[in-house]
Amino acid sequence: MKIGIRLLLVAGFSAAPMSAQPAPVMKIDIETVKEGRSAAHEKVEAEWSSTLRKAGAPMHYYGLDSLSGLSQVWFVQLMPSFEVNEEYGRFNAKEPLKSSVATLDSRDGELRVSSQRMWARYRADISYRPESLTLAKTRYVDVGTVRVKAGKDEDFVNDAKALFGAYAKGNVDVCILGYRVSAGAPEGTYLLFTMMDSMKVLDGYPERMKAAMGAMGQDRYSQIMSGFADVTISMEHNLFGVEPAMSLPSQTVIDADPGFWTPKATAKSEKIPVSIPGPPEQKK
Repeated sequence: MKIGIRLLLVAGFSAAPMSAQPAPVMKIDIETVKEGRSAAHEKVEAEWSSTLRKAGAPMHYYGLDSLSGLSQVWFVQLMPSFEVNEEYGRFNAKEPLKSSVATLDSRDGELRVSSQRMWARYRADISYRPESLTLAKTRYVDVGTVRVKAGKDEDFVNDAKALFGAYAKGNVDVCILGYRVSAGAPEGTYLLFTMMDSMKVLDGYPERMKAAMGAMGQDRYSQIMSGFADVTISMEHNLFGVEPAMSLPSQTVIDADPGFWTPKATAKSEKIPVSIPGPPEQKK
């Protein structure tokens, strides 16, 4: 990971442990990890977060490890503005932190296949129940990446609003945060983050779709679904697990669930002598 670029859920999210409003700006660094180097990569990232913590870094971030698709870690930072990134940059440029993270970046680079950075703005009009966000209890994130055809942004937003309106009518219990990428990806790229405290949320997908269909009617539901197909170039979903070892959460978030965010090292079990029987005696 490059300093100041992690899949960080920060600033606007870091202050409140159980619920918070989404931050206006998101910075995302995506690292594709070499085959067989995931454990080594996690170790370097853990050292990175420890180094920043000891230095009193003002930013907070949360590493997401892929459970589908390519072997990637997303480091996402949610910030109140683009300008605050300059403040973080000035902090990171001070010695001895600057030299420390440069060394970590070199070690980390040997474990990556590639890296990518994106910037995105929050869109309340394509979000659903953002007020129900519980960052401290988030364990999994489903990221839907949608590419919209040129000139079709308004149609996509209207379809999304109609679907989420049906969710509200059907009292669907899920939190979805919508962002539009402003740099680092093809024009018309949207990211939809479904925040989950358990993978059980995925099991409820058929019921959520059934509730939405019941709320808007079969014909309208089919129209919305076909509308998405008409205005989009591609739609992709990937699942991630929140990794505390690769995160730098705020103290407020840690205090809300210390057992998860600061797990104790597993004690090494004592070696127990094992008697391995030899071949059975042959009858004389």
